[in-house]
This record gives sequence, C-alpha cells and structure tokens, in this order.
Amino acid sequence: MEHAGHRERLRKRYAENGFAGFAEHEILELLLTFAIPRVNTNPQAHRLIDRFGSLTGVLEADQKELQAVEGIGPQAATLLSMMLPLLREYQQKKLLPRVRLGSYADLAAYCRTLYLGIGHEEFYVLSLDADLRLLAAKRIARGTPTEVNALPRQVLEELLQNRAACAVISHNHPSGSAQPSQEDVDITLAIESVLNGVGIRLYDHILIAGSQEYSFTRHHMLGYIPSSVREENEELEAADRPQRKLPGQTGKRKR
Repeated sequence: MEHAGHRERLRKRYAENGFAGFAEHEILELLLTFAIPRVNTNPQAHRLIDRFGSLTGVLEADQKELQAVEGIGPQAATLLSMMLPLLREYQQKKLLPRVRLGSYADLAAYCRTLYLGIGHEEFYVLSLDADLRLLAAKRIARGTPTEVNALPRQVLEELLQNRAACAVISHNHPSGSAQPSQEDVDITLAIESVLNGVGIRLYDHILIAGSQEYSFTRHHMLGYIPSSVREENEELEAADRPQRKLPGQTGKRKR
C-alpha cells in the first residue's frame, strides 16, 4: 500500500537526520503512525494544524480537544498530549541533581521547566532541606491565563508534609511579563510572614514568563538574602556603575 511506503520513508528520514527538514504536519504524521495503524495519517495531521494553528498548538491541546478532530481517537490523543509532559519530566529529572539554592541559574532553569507548554497560571511550592537540596516540587494551585490563587496555608501544609527547612515558591505569567503584580507582592509577603512564624525560611519567589524570570530575592523584596545571591548582586551592580575617571581624563579617545 502506498501509505505504508510513506510511513517507512518518514521513519527513515527521521532515523537519518532527526526532524531536520520536516514540515510541522510531517512531524505529526510520523507521531500518529504509532497510534493509528495501517491508515494514511496525512489528513489527520493537516486537520490538527488547521484546528490548532501550529505544531505547538497541537501539543499544548488537551485530550478532549484533540479527540474533537476527525480521525483522532483516544490512543492518538493520548500520544500527542503526552509529548510536553514527557519533555517536562525529562528536563526536571536532568536538572534535579544540580538544583541547589546556591545556584540561582540552576534554580531558575528548573522553575522554567515546570511551565513548559502551560498556557494558564500555576503556583508551585519547592521544598528544600537544610543543605538547600530540592526535596519536592508540587503544584498547589491552577488558575486561568491571567491569574492563580494560592493560600499561605496551602504553602505551609506542603512544606510541613515534606519536613522542609526552607522554601522557594514559583508561578508563571503565560500571557504577560515576568514583572510581579501588586497581588503577587502581597501574597509573597503574606507567605513569608506565615513561614517565619514556624521557622521555615522563604528564600525566593520566582516568576516565569517564557524565557524571562523575576526573582524577589535578587530584587531585595524578601527579608532574607542568601550570601551567594547577595555577592552575585553586588558584582552585577559594580559592573553597571560608571567607572571613576582619573584626574586629567576627559573620556575622549585619542586619535
């Protein structure tokens, strides 16, 4: 059958060069061959692109939305909806051994993986031990594309359950910038106050918006600033200061 040969050609192309040179619908075609046997998957791939606008839109759709497309059954919808969660799981597990509070870059990178492909706001609590190792990361609230509501009590319960010595909280802004709103500031300070009352230190609140992030600690918005972050901030501030001119210097370059 002609479509059987097309399947093999797609698989051979992938085996030789990965997805290089693949159109978006061809990537979907190849994926669908593993869920839809003995059928030409080209029409389904095009319908998915037409319905969701892009490969990204298809992979971000939930199973019910996918099954509303003609030719996409439960197996195909499950396969497609697994792609982004699988990537999140891979990246989190890869970063986990290196995630320590002393490395802001690793911590921010880990937080970014939590929201990969997520189009609504979510709120996470990261529990850390006394040596600043990550014990657990749990989503405690899921909201809309523009807001999420988390209570200090929910944060405290999660940390006590994990016997955490300190904490980082994080949420995302999928439809805006990484700058915090007044509501973000208020809830952060409320959580910090509750945790201080039981001896758990809130080290940071990290906001993620695409490739951007915002750290409450690095912007001096929390009561405690870890020494590693303080030193990093001082280095950045020193680099931004205009250099002091020696007497007689005009700042003009000699010709």
